[in-house]
Amino acid sequence: MNNKPFALTNDEIKEIAAFTELQEMWGFEAAEMESVIRSVYTVRFDFVSGSPGYVGDLFIIQSDYLDSDNPATRLYRGKDNKLMILN
Repeated sequence: MNNKPFALTNDEIKEIAAFTELQEMWGFEAAEMESVIRSVYTVRFDFVSGSPGYVGDLFIIQSDYLDSDNPATRLYRGKDNKLMILN
């Protein structure tokens, strides 16, 4: 099991920036969202649970400041390859 974070690839950045729900949450259009993602803290984990094992990609996007009003955004991409926001 590798629980180390990975930098996002260009394809992952473009995929996430095109995700409409994230654009609405952050208040940006796709082109702006891509620029934002490149400028803030973003990582991907190969998410592995105790059972059944590997379950998908977990992305964490954190703005460049920390406070309780702006928590990190967590996205999940499972075996169906669809992104979803985790609350």
